[in-house]
Amino acid sequence: VVVLIITITILLYGVVVLKQNPHVPLIFSCAVVFLYGVIRRIPWKQMRECIIDNISEAIEAILIICLIGIIIGVWMASGTVPLLIYYGLKIFSPQWFLVSVILLCSLMSIATGSSWTTIGTLGVAFMGIGEGLDIPVGITAGAIICGAYFGDKQSPLSDSTNFAAAVAKTNLYAHTRAMLYTTGPAYIASVILFLVIGLRYTNKRADNFQIENIMLGIENQFHLSPVLLLPILVLVILIIKKFPAIPTMIIAIIMGLLLALLVQNTSLQDLFSYMYSGFIGQTNIEAVDSLLTRGGLISMTPTIILMFLSLMLAGALQSTGVISDILNCLTKFTSQTRGLIITTWITTFGLSYIAADPYLAMILPANILGNKYEEIGLDQSVLSRTLEDGGTIVCPMVPWGTNGIYCSNTLGVAVGSYLPFYFLGLFTPICVLICAFTGFGVLKRRTVNGK
Repeated sequence: VVVLIITITILLYGVVVLKQNPHVPLIFSCAVVFLYGVIRRIPWKQMRECIIDNISEAIEAILIICLIGIIIGVWMASGTVPLLIYYGLKIFSPQWFLVSVILLCSLMSIATGSSWTTIGTLGVAFMGIGEGLDIPVGITAGAIICGAYFGDKQSPLSDSTNFAAAVAKTNLYAHTRAMLYTTGPAYIASVILFLVIGLRYTNKRADNFQIENIMLGIENQFHLSPVLLLPILVLVILIIKKFPAIPTMIIAIIMGLLLALLVQNTSLQDLFSYMYSGFIGQTNIEAVDSLLTRGGLISMTPTIILMFLSLMLAGALQSTGVISDILNCLTKFTSQTRGLIITTWITTFGLSYIAADPYLAMILPANILGNKYEEIGLDQSVLSRTLEDGGTIVCPMVPWGTNGIYCSNTLGVAVGSYLPFYFLGLFTPICVLICAFTGFGVLKRRTVNGK
């Protein structure tokens, strides 16, 4: 317990006090655990093998994250993602403003895998329209953030979604499906509430200049055609057919490359550059360029390094017996399904508020409680889902966290102003408790034969 407390203290000091990324604090935390192993005379070979085993189990997830960075860069260059955004803005209806906001932000966040990009582009534009409609800024910001973070959680292109699946050692698609049991009802309730609230403002008119500006910028840079949606259609079909993830990603990349070459007349040299370092918007419209400049293999490097370091810490904690000792302390809470899920969520939620970092908040509970899910016969997707329910979803609610600061500064609204309208974050914990107590969505672990 003392070793774990020291480990958490180092991480919290680095992230909260020094305001650094968790990468370097993780290395110091690993050093503490290694020192504890030396004191207990645990052979380095044993610790090394445990670390390698942990990393080897996550290799597929790491490769998927690499491919996702490439997909985003290629799909931006091909016009696939820009076309999706363009169509979404085209059907925008000021008459149903708040519902349109949450739905369009969800759509864009799913397409890009980034809540921050959605908030920094569409979100800023919607804030201006909301002010024109005399809608309180907190309500508009709440709708934007609900849509952005729901899409981020459900997108297979999201780094946080892939990270949660990797540390929980579960399939990416199983993870996204499992999240629908908790965030799905919370999202539907959010949409309904924004629909009801929005009825008070349906007689207002809005200045659509910012939205039209974004659409014009996309029109000027890309040749837009429905054929650009083919990669998304194929990707969805392959996911439904449960085609292996890595071949699916490669097919998506190839289709994006062909469309970029044939439809957008992009040179092969530029495409290779976009695949490596990301696409760069060149519309000379700041909002549009910020929206389109994304992706690339290099953009995924911080997440991949973080995964390696967290898996190293997990291996160190396992090989030195720290995790088994902590589990013995938590046995009375985690011996049954209900207690295990609630304990996982409370732990992740607490770390999210203290450390204000979703990755850090998901690492420790996954390391300490992960094996317990397998022991009592639960599917690991229940673990990964609970980690995101207590981690990713909570981030915008923390005023001193990077997500809370970003949302507040970008939209020009205090966290306290949009918090009462961040319905997704307020309703998800209720759904977690309902699932835990009723067994709804609590998926059982499958055997080799799939039974």
